[in-house]
Amino acid sequence: MTSRPDDHVRLLLGAYVLGHLEPDEAAAVRGHLDVCRTCRRDASELAPVADLLPLADPERIGTTDGPDPSHEMLDEVLGRIERERHERDRSRRRSILARVSLVAAALAIVTVVAAVVSAPTEPAGGEVVAMVAAQPGVVGEAVVHEDPQSTWVELTTSGLAAGETYAVWLEEVGTGARAPLGSFVGVEGNLYISLYSTLPRERAASVGVSTPDGDTVMEGTIPAPTAS
Repeated sequence: MTSRPDDHVRLLLGAYVLGHLEPDEAAAVRGHLDVCRTCRRDASELAPVADLLPLADPERIGTTDGPDPSHEMLDEVLGRIERERHERDRSRRRSILARVSLVAAALAIVTVVAAVVSAPTEPAGGEVVAMVAAQPGVVGEAVVHEDPQSTWVELTTSGLAAGETYAVWLEEVGTGARAPLGSFVGVEGNLYISLYSTLPRERAASVGVSTPDGDTVMEGTIPAPTAS
């Protein structure tokens, strides 16, 4: 028997692990196992079965009416091994995906925590605006800064529903129109966000937070700019 590296020798593995091959066939199988990881793994999984055969009862050999062990039986054994290996690989992939999901969730939590702990303990300039909440247990404070091209608002809130989306806006003087600043998702504990609007500071009458439906959750009046 001769064997190329790409010729699988599955039908000979049972006889090989039992030591029942002719010397030239055994040498050919060994050469194939040196280069084929699949067959080498199959042979290693069949080896324990061969180790158990000496424990079989010789008196019972040949006493049944069933067929003698054959290549078909070996194929069934190898097929079962392959199915079990496939199931282990699939379980391993599910485990990896679960770990990836946990890491992604942890990174999201870290992002929120980073936003909270980075909030300044004292405003660096700007006007402090106390927010009046429409719901009990909700508090907030805004610090309004004037930039040459925009209005910068630092907002700190607590008590909003975790997981709910909220919109932040500036109300324009005279018109009552709301210029959007952005949106955020509520979290447990304190939340700090920094937002910008193109509405000039002198045209901003108040800063507020509302639900996606437009219901105001909290609002604070921005003092009118003093004449210089």
